[in-house]
Amino acid sequence: MSAGASGGLTCAIAGYDGSVGIAILAACGTAILLTAGPLRTRVRRPVVDLLVAIEGAGLAVGGLLLLEDVGTASWVVGPLALAIMAPLHVRALFAGEGPFRT
Repeated sequence: MSAGASGGLTCAIAGYDGSVGIAILAACGTAILLTAGPLRTRVRRPVVDLLVAIEGAGLAVGGLLLLEDVGTASWVVGPLALAIMAPLHVRALFAGEGPFRT
């Protein structure tokens, strides 16, 4: 997205205003907070890791939808990187049944 001459935001995709990207970011952000918070202690660890990985990839896709001139490599590397890093981040942050405990 970039600032257009009229002051509004424009995107490289004709007729696209970014609302889908914002909705995906909001949905995945909310889901990851629920998964990393209350669900983390109630659901088995592999299930939590899978959910967080999917939600992390969704965050990447939502963010990429807000940008223009995104290359093919970004569509592959971005979601893949967040799918790998998000579960690792949640594990590190909540190690030992609490934030920052190791």
